Order: sequence, then structure tokens, then C-alpha cells
Amino acid sequence: MPETDVVILKALIEARTSFVSENTLAVELGISRVGVWARLEKLRQTGFVVEAVRHRGYRLIGEPPTLNEDLIKAYLELGRSSVGLIFRDEVDSTNTEAERQLADGHLIPFAVIARRQTKGRGRMGRPWHSEDDGNLYSSFGFRPQMPPAQMQMITLWMGLCICNFINLGLGLPAMVKWPNDIVSGGRKLSGILAEARVDADRTRDLIFGIGLNVNSHMETWPPDMTAVATSLASLNKNPLKINQVTAELIQTVNNAYERYISGEYKKEIFDLWTRYDALKGHVVKGSKGKEIIVGKADGIDEHGNLLLLLENGQVQKIHAGEVSIGTRPETFAS
Repeated sequence: MPETDVVILKALIEARTSFVSENTLAVELGISRVGVWARLEKLRQTGFVVEAVRHRGYRLIGEPPTLNEDLIKAYLELGRSSVGLIFRDEVDSTNTEAERQLADGHLIPFAVIARRQTKGRGRMGRPWHSEDDGNLYSSFGFRPQMPPAQMQMITLWMGLCICNFINLGLGLPAMVKWPNDIVSGGRKLSGILAEARVDADRTRDLIFGIGLNVNSHMETWPPDMTAVATSLASLNKNPLKINQVTAELIQTVNNAYERYISGEYKKEIFDLWTRYDALKGHVVKGSKGKEIIVGKADGIDEHGNLLLLLENGQVQKIHAGEVSIGTRPETFAS
């Protein structure tokens, strides 16, 4: 039986600015009109603003400013999403929870969404600021069953698709900073942490962790974050509907994954990289083993390596690690 609140919210969202009659909801749910009224009262208590007009019915005019499981599910159902939702008020790490779910045999694909992480982490084991302050902490579970060599580009591809969603879906400016950060105006919006379980000849499990600064207030961040990070709300000058953004991000990630597995990504990845490359034309410092390399960012190769054009005209490939942006090679003299 469908979840009552999800059905009600789906009907209200689908109606947009129109009204949904109490009788229509009662028939669809198989409950009394008094039962519908009671459910709507409970929704109001959790932050929904529902207008009631006699002889016309109900319409939704305001959503909770924080993550709401039923509302995300309603948006996902309206988008005909096949992704399962695992919602947590608090979790140690969404990546760790996704790992547990995969180990327990949970059906894929699924998304773990949490309001707060107590042990959120980024690349290289760094902590990720993860308070319940309007941001999105999410991880996705997949079972690719593909040779590891064929998975080399997937993190870049997923980052590009998320960046494309922010630009085209939300109308906000964002770029991808190699290898896996999404930035705007040089400040970090989102980071991706991909983790795989690999057998001898195949990638058995794949987890994508995505932290996205949505509606958090920069003045509440630790001082070391305010100079290097930003949020979608800051770019938009107003808060976004975080539950709708979450549902659309879930669909974006799943669609991107399916296009990668099918090989369809090969038609688009280099065009998207050209469009959203945050390092393009910048002199950057990278590392290759213990060697520090300085050169001008010159795109990526077919394996996702960053290409650096050196002053002597040679091209060096950076396989992994981090790069920092400068204005000229002397900036990075060591």
C-alpha cells in the first residue's frame, strides 16, 4: 500500500497552484475525509504550508526548509525514479552506510540521504563538515560488474553531470575542478568521494558520496571554510527547495551512472569537460609521485588524467592527487 503522506504530497505537488479536493484524496487513499484532514494537520506540524479553501480543497504553498523523507519520495515518484531511498536523521557517514547496505544485499540502485553526519569524510580521509544546516549529504550504491580498467572515467563523468545539472537545472554557475570538486567563483560547492570494492577482474560494488552545500548559511561555518566554500543559496541569493533539489540530484546521478555503464558517456564527456573545466588556461601545480610539476592545464586524456603543458612544450599527465591554481609558474617555486 502506498505511503499515505507520500500520496498526498505527490497529488499536491502535481496540482501545482491548483486545488486538490478532499474527496479526491480520500478516494485515492481509501480513507475518510476526516482521515485526510488529520494527515494534512500532521504535515502542517512538520513545516508544510497547506492552504484549505471550502468547496475547493487543498493546495501546497510552502515546503519545510529541511530534508523530509516523504517529500523526497513524492518528488522521486513524480519523476518516475527507480532509485530506492534510505533516509537517516543522523549517520556516521553516508558512504559507510551505503557500504553496509551493499553488504546486506540491498537492491540497487539506492541513495542514502542524511540530515547530519558524525564522521563525514572527504578525499584522503579528511573530515567533512556535516552539520544539519541545510546541506545535502548523500551516497549512492551500485554494482557495476565491470572490469576496473573500464571504470577510470566514472568519477569525472559523474562530477560533470552534477555540474551540468547545477548550471542547466538550477540556473546557477558551477565548474569542475579536477579531479572531483565542483566550484563556483573559485569556492567549493560540492565534493565527490568514490569508493569501490574490486575483485580480481571486476568492480563488484561502487559507492558515490556527494556532499553539496545547498541552503547552509556561510556565517555559521568554521572560519577556515568561509574563504574556500560557498553554497547554492548564496549563488541564488535565496534558499532553494532542498527536497526537490535532492530528488533531482538523485535522478541526475542515476541517469549518469546508466549512461556510463552503457558507454553512452563517451559521446559527451569531452564536450562537457571543455564547457566546465575550472582549470582551463590556468597555470597549476600538481604532483607526480614526489615530483612537483608546474604547467598550464590543457584538458584531460581518455583515461581522465589531467594534462599539463610545460614551459618547454612537453605535456605531462597527472594521474591522481590534487592541483592548485596560480597565475604564473614562479608562484609555485619550491
